[in-house]
Amino acid sequence: MRRFFSVILFAIVACGSAGPAPVGSPLTQAQLKFAVMDSVGKPAYCDPDFYPLGRPEMPGAIAQYPTIKADAEAYAAIVAHEHLPSGDLTDDQKLVLYKAWKLIRAITLTQDSDQYKFSYRTNQSTSNGALYQQVSGAVRVDGVVTIASRDNTSAPNCPICLAASTLVSTPNGPVRVTDIRPGMTVWTEDAAGKRIAAAVIDVGSTQVPAGHLMVHVTLADGRELLVSPGHRTGDGRQAGTLKVGDSLDGSVVTLWQLVPYSGDRTYDLLPAGPTGRYWAGGILMSSTLAHP
Repeated sequence: MRRFFSVILFAIVACGSAGPAPVGSPLTQAQLKFAVMDSVGKPAYCDPDFYPLGRPEMPGAIAQYPTIKADAEAYAAIVAHEHLPSGDLTDDQKLVLYKAWKLIRAITLTQDSDQYKFSYRTNQSTSNGALYQQVSGAVRVDGVVTIASRDNTSAPNCPICLAASTLVSTPNGPVRVTDIRPGMTVWTEDAAGKRIAAAVIDVGSTQVPAGHLMVHVTLADGRELLVSPGHRTGDGRQAGTLKVGDSLDGSVVTLWQLVPYSGDRTYDLLPAGPTGRYWAGGILMSSTLAHP
């Protein structure tokens, strides 16, 4: 009889041990993102310091240091993960902090009960070059990561288009870029620089990554535009290369700044004709869409 109860007790213990591991102490969002990256890999995203213009990271690291430090949870998680000192940081240490901050901002976690779901693109180096994968899964509140799928994909399609709020000039008045459809008529410019009406032959939009920055430019005559840094003006310059005092579409730039974009997509259109140019926010811009 004693042996019988011993067998039963063993069976109960064995069955119990086969269940899910108990959930540990909850982690902060930043800590969870580091847990995901350590398991899945770093995100491949449109880093505003390298796309589309490319510039040194150190100025951004120094400028953003107060902002990063003000986010106590994120700052603590980065300092711990990157083995940084708890006191004031040197410029080189601020750069390490800044790079890690950009990475966690590129990952989005969506809460689902006691876990957070994620899905993002990674870049794994192979002997044949870069291998991009879309990895999806979930991270438990205590940092346990489960990978649901890994699918080969392409490099991130970095946005070079207009903000969703942009108004496009048409013969019938300004129209929001999100409402532009193929066949609609907009103002464009012919090869001689004359303003003419033409039909839209293509429209497009691109999903933006977390932390995407846009150029906010204002002209002396009051015209203003919110556009991705790589989008080109009517005379072929990238918006990200403009500076205060530059001439633009018959006026002068009085404000140029990089600002966070709150939308989830950027937009563009292509009018018929030889130039592909149109007026966005009243400013002549070039389309990024190729002629079919």
